[in-house]
Amino acid sequence: MESPDAHYIPALLSEPDADALLKHLNQHLVWDERMSARRTASFGRPYNYSGMSYEEQAFPAPLVALIDKLAPHTGFVANNCLINFYANGQARMGFHCDEVEGLEPDTGVAIVSLGAMRELAFRRTDSKEIQWRYRLEHGSLFMMSAKTQAHFKHGILPDPRQPKARMSLTFRSILAQR
Repeated sequence: MESPDAHYIPALLSEPDADALLKHLNQHLVWDERMSARRTASFGRPYNYSGMSYEEQAFPAPLVALIDKLAPHTGFVANNCLINFYANGQARMGFHCDEVEGLEPDTGVAIVSLGAMRELAFRRTDSKEIQWRYRLEHGSLFMMSAKTQAHFKHGILPDPRQPKARMSLTFRSILAQR
């Protein structure tokens, strides 16, 4: 695999729609503050993330509408959304591979970005050198296949010049627990 198996849609949501969703989430989410680097919230099926477990929680109406909008672009109907809140450019996510064993076959991870632009960087799992960078704009969709996780690590790089906040809405189709 030469490059990450991914695609990017810079304006999945119009600016007014992205602004409205960001405003709604800012006003209505109850954040989990167990992580020191960022706040999180999870909706839909239960999800285990970074050593933490999130119980099943109903999707707010705006996320249900967004799931319907995502399906033609992702090829799956998401049943979980993990939201990461980055307060400013100092907040980051270290390089990692997403857990894909619990995902429905032939799906991946879809990221909708709201708020400040940040860079998503990729490097091969056997390298420390960043090889690809994607600018995740307000209202954009970035889709990674499950195959990408086997060959690449990705992370959100810090940007000390960025004073504004960002939300990353990560959508997955998680297998039912047995």
